[in-house]
Order: sequence, then structure tokens, then C-alpha cells
Amino acid sequence: MKIWNSFIFSIIFMANISAQNTIIVGTYTNSDKCTSGGIYIFDFDENTYDYNLKFHTENVINPSFVSLSPDKKFLFSVNEDGDKSTVTSFSIDETDGKLIKKDQKKTQGEDPAFLISDEENVITANYSGGSIDVFKRYVDGKLSDVFQNIKFEGVGLNPKRQEKSHIHQVQFSPDHQYVLATDLGLDKIYVFKYNKIDEKVLEKAGEFDAKKGSGPRHIAFDKTGKLIYLVQELSGDLSVLSFNEGKIELIQEETLLSRKVRFNFRAADIHLSNNERFVYVTNRDDADDITVFKRKKDGTVKKIQQTKTIGRNPRNFTISPNNKLVLIANQDTNRINIFTRDLKTGLLTATGKSIPVCSPVNVIFYEKGK
Repeated sequence: MKIWNSFIFSIIFMANISAQNTIIVGTYTNSDKCTSGGIYIFDFDENTYDYNLKFHTENVINPSFVSLSPDKKFLFSVNEDGDKSTVTSFSIDETDGKLIKKDQKKTQGEDPAFLISDEENVITANYSGGSIDVFKRYVDGKLSDVFQNIKFEGVGLNPKRQEKSHIHQVQFSPDHQYVLATDLGLDKIYVFKYNKIDEKVLEKAGEFDAKKGSGPRHIAFDKTGKLIYLVQELSGDLSVLSFNEGKIELIQEETLLSRKVRFNFRAADIHLSNNERFVYVTNRDDADDITVFKRKKDGTVKKIQQTKTIGRNPRNFTISPNNKLVLIANQDTNRINIFTRDLKTGLLTATGKSIPVCSPVNVIFYEKGK
């Protein structure tokens, strides 16, 4: 009996240990309703939802998107600041949870909104600048000046939101052979061949024309790299696209909207569940909800749930390492709201629990030692 009790205790103890994680939050620091120092790091328990603020930066301007390097040694952030915009690199001190600034470089394009990295490069999507920047990444976490800059010209259908190019996201294909960029302003997805150590890191290989006025914002690949899920900010659509040797074709288009809409909305972020059975998409303004789609065997989707995020202006969100939680950054209510996620059905349920942060935009998990 003692042996059995010890065994049970060990299982419970290990479960509790594995529930301990770290979350990193990127914010806007220009809010007139609260004060943010920039990037926030919390200890977070996936079982109890308890959190503890371990560290925050000071005077880091609008780090609205943060991303870990693949080796988890460094954190990179954009700094949206008009023509003074930069990208910043930090090392992570696991012993005390602090960030140590390593470098900061100016972008050749205003208001970077997204970035990706590997062991060779950091690549930014400059929203207001309508451009992409490539920075060389060094082993110590420092960055080169802009190594390659690609700028886009044109006008879209919507005169208020598409007066010029607005690059909103860059994303590696799963095989790392391509980089894709969404242009909200010109209703396009650009496809670049990725040559990580060449003089021309990004070499344009093609482009996909989305529906006019739709505003492509974020994409998510499936693990095979053959399917892309695209959320379109201005039309409120989710598109399923095929991807084959750099070529994109439309397979399906579904709306996030449950009826003929007479209110304001702006679709935001998109992620697939770890087992790829479900797709999740946030939508802002009067919608302020998250939609769940069930993914069929052929990759097409069916809407199965739409629920309020219990907060205003839901931006980026993340699925927890145990796959049981979804954390949503609600920018205008200064909260990261916590939802449980049913592993079988994919459905979300509000817990009523949240983490207070001023003007959160981006939230990611950081698993120590992984």
C-alpha cells in the first residue's frame, strides 16, 4: 500500500511540476488609460491559472509582437514607432526570468507588426512601411543593420485601409524553403524562396491574389506544409489554401460572421490546435469573439463555435503547452483572458480568470529548457 501511495504521489507531483510554465507578453506602451513598460514575463500554472509577475522591461517602446528564437536562447521584439521603428533582441536569463538587452536596430519601414527568425536571420513585416526587412542574426544575439529590404507599391480597394501596401505578417513554410508575406493593403500573399545564407536571402517566387478588399492578415500552415489557413481582416473570411512548390490556390472560403453584419469588425489572429483537428480565429471591434472551426480530413473546415472573448479588442492568442487552455490578449480591457479547451471537441469555455496587463497584444509560452 505504501508503495502504491508513493506511486500516486509521484504522479501528482510530476503533474504539478509540468503545469508550471512561463508566459511572455508584448504590449503597446502608448495607451492613455494605463502604463506599460513593454514586455512582461509571468510564471503561470496551467492547472490552477495562478500567475506571478517575474519581470518587465522599462521604456521599451511598443513591443507589440515578440518571438522566441528556435533555440529559445533569445527573444526578438518589434518596436512600432513610426519612422523611428526598431527591432530589439534580448537574451533570456532562466535563473531569474529576466531579459537582457543584446541589440537594437532600426527598420527600413515604419511600424513592424510581426517577425520570424532562425539561426541565420531575423525577418520583419513592416506594416505602415509596406516592406520586409532581413537582418542577419549573430550567435551572441546581436543583429546586423538591414541586410535586405523589399518594398511594395500599389493601392487597394478600400480607400481608408488600403491606400498603400501594408505587410502584416511573414511566415516560414514548414520545410523552411519559403517565406510567405501577407499584404493587407494590396490583397496579396507574396511567396519568396528562402536562401538563408545567400546575398539575396528572399527571392520572389510568386504571389497569390486574395479577394479584393479582403485584407489578408495572418496565415497558419498545417504541419505538412501543403495547406494554408488565411484570416482576412477586412472581409472577415477564413480561407483554406493549397500550397505546392511555391504556388497557392484557393480551396475554400468561410465567413467568421454568423449573419449579415451591420457592425464593425476586424479579424485578427489564427492558430491550429497541436493535433490540427481545429482552427481558431479572433475577431475584434463589435464582434470581440473567437471562432472555432473543425478541420475535416481533406483540410477544409466547418464552423462549430463562436464565443465572446469576455474582453475588448482581442488580438493575438496562444494555446498552452498542455493544449487545455487558450489565452487571449484583449488589448482594450487590459487583460489576458483564460479559456479552457476541450481536447476532444475543441470547444472553448471561459474560466472567468485573467491576467492583468496594460494593453496586451501578443502572448506566447516559454517552456524552460525546451
